[in-house]
This record gives sequence, structure tokens and C-alpha cells, in this order.
Amino acid sequence: MNVIEHIMSHDSAKWINQKIEELPDCAKFRASNSIRALNWASRIYEIHLPIPANFCALHASEEAVAAFISCAKECGYGEDAKIDIRNHREKAVVSLLVEKIINFIQVYSPAIGYKEDTDSIAVRLKIDGEYKYRDAAIDILHFNNEKQETVEDFYDALKQSFGEIGNLKKAVLNGQQARNRIFYSDDKGYPSGFNDPIQSLERESQIALGLIWATIDMNRQKGTQVPLIAQALRTANLVINELKKKKN
Repeated sequence: MNVIEHIMSHDSAKWINQKIEELPDCAKFRASNSIRALNWASRIYEIHLPIPANFCALHASEEAVAAFISCAKECGYGEDAKIDIRNHREKAVVSLLVEKIINFIQVYSPAIGYKEDTDSIAVRLKIDGEYKYRDAAIDILHFNNEKQETVEDFYDALKQSFGEIGNLKKAVLNGQQARNRIFYSDDKGYPSGFNDPIQSLERESQIALGLIWATIDMNRQKGTQVPLIAQALRTANLVINELKKKKN
């Protein structure tokens, strides 16, 4: 069983796949295509072709980003959801933010599982040294300031995690160019792929499934501004605006 098969075999992943049908068409088709691309990546990896497998996995996470942003537009996030789903750089920003959010919440030792009796996903978080259990929802966590007040975005925390803005920009550009870099040759030679293709397959699978789950939960809370979603969208736009600035 490869890494994608392992992730997709979890009951929580199966639940996510089943609930895609709830989504509005603009998000449903993109989310379904994301899952399809993950399945392609898994099959291709099994025949010992890691580079095209990673290409499909990267496509899966991009489609999941498109599903999430499309749904945000439908769910009333207005200008915060103005991200262009046809722009690879802007989608790379969202993927990077999802990865960072996953990293940020590791302090709570999160774990998820499927609850058969309620047909829902449950989450376990470690808070103040004690494990807490509840139904998984995006509104569980959000970013606060030192006074424990909800902030507009987490741009400063994101910049701090990279050390400087230049490193953040470089990370976005690497994400944007990843598919081209693993597939196309240049004047210096042809690509050799990732140093660790399994790590990349796992990353893109987690980002794709995480975004699709967030899209499903956002749609269920349509009409309500979920703090973490609004913060993530605003932060993404701040990063995108920074990337558009011309060097002096």
C-alpha cells in the first residue's frame, strides 16, 4: 500500500469523498477532480513512475484550492475571496497557507477520526495538557493576538515563520513552478524529480483532503463568516499583493 492509498483508506478520507456531493457545482466538480487526480497519482506511482505521480498529486492540491476558493465566493466571503483560481501563483499561495496552518496547529497534537454513530468526523486536541474531543469544524481554531482577541489575518505570524519576506516569496514561487520543474527540461538538463517523492505525495494528499474537508464544512456554515477561513483568505490576499510589488 503506497502513501496515497494509506491516506485514502482512512474512514475520514472516505467520508470527505462521499460528502463532496453536498457542494455547489462550482466546488463539487473541482473537488471530485482533485480526488480523481490523487487516484491517478497513486496508480502511476505503483508502476514506478514517481515524477508523473507527483505531477498528478500537485494537480490534485491545485484543484482542491480551486474548489475551496469557488465555494468561498458562493458562501459570502466577498472581496476576501477575490483570489483568481486560474492563476497558478495565487493558488500556490493558498496551498502554502494550508501547509503552514497544519504546521501551526501541531502544537495541539491533533488527530481525527470517523464517528459512525453520527456520520461525522471528530477531532482530538491537546489543550493545557489535556485531550479534548469534539466534532471537527473549521471554527474550532483561529488566530488571536496577545490579548486573545481575534485578528483580521495572520500575515505577521506567517512572515515570522519564514524569517523574512524574501523567504516567503521564494516558497510561493517554488510551489508555483513545482509542476514545471519536475516535468520540463531546460538548458542545463532534464528534471530528476523530488529527492523524496513519498514526502511530496503525502504533502499534496493532505493539503487536498484538508481543503476539501474545509470546503464541505464552509458550505455547511454558509452565511456565517468562519474566522479562520476569513483570516486565511485575507492573509492570502496580503501575500499575493506583496508578490505583485515591483522591486525598486
